[in-house]
Amino acid sequence: MHIKNIEGVESLLAAISFHDAWAYMIHNASEAALPDIDNSIPPLPAPHNSEQNGDNSRFSMSTIPSMIASNPVNQMWIQGPPPVFINNEAPALSRSLDALACAIRSCCDQANSRFEGMSGDASGRCDDNCVTPTTAAVMANQNELCSRNMVLSAFTLLQQHEASSSSTNKNHGHHLVISAMDAFLEGGDEEEAGGFTDSQIQSLLSVCNTAVEHPLLLHQGGPTYHMVSNAAILLCHLLNGMHANRNSGDSPGEMETALFEEVLDTFIAVRKLLSIHRRKLPVRLRCHGIPRPNFALEVNGADNPGAPFIDLGETLMCGCRGCQGFVLMACSPCVAAERAQAAALKAESASEKDAYSIGEVNEFDKELCDLGVEFDLDDDALLNVLSRIIAT
Repeated sequence: MHIKNIEGVESLLAAISFHDAWAYMIHNASEAALPDIDNSIPPLPAPHNSEQNGDNSRFSMSTIPSMIASNPVNQMWIQGPPPVFINNEAPALSRSLDALACAIRSCCDQANSRFEGMSGDASGRCDDNCVTPTTAAVMANQNELCSRNMVLSAFTLLQQHEASSSSTNKNHGHHLVISAMDAFLEGGDEEEAGGFTDSQIQSLLSVCNTAVEHPLLLHQGGPTYHMVSNAAILLCHLLNGMHANRNSGDSPGEMETALFEEVLDTFIAVRKLLSIHRRKLPVRLRCHGIPRPNFALEVNGADNPGAPFIDLGETLMCGCRGCQGFVLMACSPCVAAERAQAAALKAESASEKDAYSIGEVNEFDKELCDLGVEFDLDDDALLNVLSRIIAT
């Protein structure tokens, strides 16, 4: 293979990596679910020894394009450490796109790990078979390759590219993906309506509005369509939370009413766009079929105060496990894993506190018992003590 010195090869590899992240999602990172194409497209041969220089020792892999393409790990899809991102000599825009692809694969791995763990073990833990090359790379380089840092690095690299480029291209698709990942990876605010922070709401609205303004982005290679669908699902959860607060008896303020109307208008527009796009796709490639709002509740809400404004139980869910979590848990796989871990630590801390409290009670009871034995005197002895007290 002679692709080492071809101009723009890093951009090609980054685009392939981003598109592979979509296939990684659709097939739930299972290479066994992929069709056998070795007879039609034979695997690439190993490169010559002269091409094997340039290894990145920190990530134990090569950043040479021919080595990336012929790496057996990448035969079905690019996975493991992001090969273009870790190459400091690659263009900033290509590195940014590869970083986003790695973050998407990492989130998909977390969703698959939780699913496999719950199906095989009541504790929800997964065995070593669930550790993919991407997960292994992220665990070994947590500070640099975790999803949040990948998105932050992708945004920084995009800014560098836009600052140094004289092109009038606005990179709407790139900004859409970064805004979506930023919203998905934010932990949320349980005290706010729907459990979303203000910045999270703004990011979700930005994603949906960008898709409405530029509908061709849904045809963009990679998981862009799925990300817009999941952003719309999170708007459903937000609308349900805000609607429940409106029916709780407290009259909403002007800001809350304006926000509800803005989110509702955006949701209706993006849902229509997604529904049209979804009907054109094969069943296997479709993301969620999103239900309509129940506007009758706005008129007769008092008759059924517990009914959701948008019944997500009627959602035709995507086959991707990572996408399913947005419907079921109102958050991304990364946030769901963090919440599960925090809940487990809280439960463990509570059990330890209860055990400590029981130990304290037992010790206190023992002291009371000893004190009772000490003062368990007969009547003559008690009278003797009282007489001595009076005498003094």
